[in-house]
Amino acid sequence: MHALEIIHTALRPGGVLLDIRPAQQQPWIEVSRAETCTRLGRIDDRYRMGTLAVADAALETVIEAGLFEREVEITFPFIYHCGDLDTWLAYMADHWSSATVDATLTERAREALREDTGGLRILRAIHTARLRRA
Repeated sequence: MHALEIIHTALRPGGVLLDIRPAQQQPWIEVSRAETCTRLGRIDDRYRMGTLAVADAALETVIEAGLFEREVEITFPFIYHCGDLDTWLAYMADHWSSATVDATLTERAREALREDTGGLRILRAIHTARLRRA
């Protein structure tokens, strides 16, 4: 919350803050084929969900205190494409170390890719809001 108070002070009256971050939804892993996508399960990213909950609470606090007014909010899908299982697992290890990929989900992905050609994709919800300095 302290950072939001500093941003409020730094913005001129009527200035705009753009808040863009993952939404508080566990991401899906899907197998994509030429014409279809099949959801295999969710990636367990509880750690990040906790951090996002704290950020949401801080933002609500400064809005309720009258520092900012919410003008527009949208949530949209962001899709990460991975050509194969090894690429997906390496990406997860390198970039999403807080997430857990259980063995069942990995096996489901392996089996789905074994059946025919296709790739994996991570479907993550991104939340964005435009806030005006009150």
